[in-house]
Amino acid sequence: MIKTGPKERTIWLVAQSNVAVRNITEKLDKVGFRDFKLLVSKDFHHDWHEDLYQSLEHFILCTLSTLSNPNIDTITRIVSVQTVIFDEASQIEVGDYVPLLQHFQNSLKKMVFIGDDKQPCRFLDVKMGREESVGHSWINQKEISAVIGLARLYETQGKKFKILTPYDAQRTKIEEQLKSAELLWEDKCFNVDSFQGNEEDHIIVSLVRSQGVGFLKNVRRTNVMLTRCKKSMIICTSRDFVMRGQAAGTLVGKLAVTMGPQAWQDTHRDSQPLGGHLDAKVRH
Repeated sequence: MIKTGPKERTIWLVAQSNVAVRNITEKLDKVGFRDFKLLVSKDFHHDWHEDLYQSLEHFILCTLSTLSNPNIDTITRIVSVQTVIFDEASQIEVGDYVPLLQHFQNSLKKMVFIGDDKQPCRFLDVKMGREESVGHSWINQKEISAVIGLARLYETQGKKFKILTPYDAQRTKIEEQLKSAELLWEDKCFNVDSFQGNEEDHIIVSLVRSQGVGFLKNVRRTNVMLTRCKKSMIICTSRDFVMRGQAAGTLVGKLAVTMGPQAWQDTHRDSQPLGGHLDAKVRH
C-alpha cells in the first residue's frame, strides 16, 4: 500500500492488545521496515524503542482502544484515519468496531481484516478426566498427565511449543509436573489471558472443566485461547463433555463439530497419548 498507493493516503495498523502491537512492530523492525510510528500508553512503552515515538509518519501502529480514545484527536487531525489494517481481526468483537466507524466516517476509505481461518487442530480425548475445585480455581489430574505426555513427545521431537490453560491452579500443577519429570518447564505453561497477543508453533491446551462450562462461556477469551498456534494445536478435554455435554454449544464444541470425528485422538489407559499415531496426525 505504501509503495503503490497515493502518497497522501495514511495507513493505521491496529491490533487488540499492546502485546500484539509490540510483536508486529518487532517483526517489521526485524525485516528492516521502519517507516512507521508507534502509539501506545506511557506505562507500556517504558524505554522500549524510544526512537519510534519521536514524530508522526503516515504509517502508525496502535491498539483499537487507543484509536477510539478521544485523547488522540490531535494526532488523527494530523494523520487522518483513511486505511486501517486489523491484525488478528477475529479477536475483536463486532461492537468494538462501531466507535471507529462512527468517529472516522468522514475520512475512512478502506478496512483490511487479517486472520487465519485454517488453524490446524486436534482433540485428545482424556478418559475419566474430572474437574476438581482448588480454592477459586480448578484442576484436572488426568489432563495434567496427558499434557505431560505430549510435552515429553514434543520435546523429544525438538518442537517449539507452549501450554495454555484457563485456570491458574492447573497452570501451577502442570508446571510442577514438568519440573518433576525433568522436562523444560520455564516459560512453557501460561494462563490464557497472560498469553494474549503471543503465539508459538505448537500449542497444547488443557480445558480442565468436564462438567461445568466456566471459562468457555466467554467467547472472546476462548477465541484467544484457540488462536495462538502457528502450526498445530491439541486440545486436551473430554469428548463427551465437548460433543454431548454442556460444552457442546460453546466455541470449542462448534470447533469440534467443524473438525469432525477424525480430529479426535484417544489416550492409553494411563492417560498418555498414543505417541507415533498422534504425531502423524498433528504434523503440519
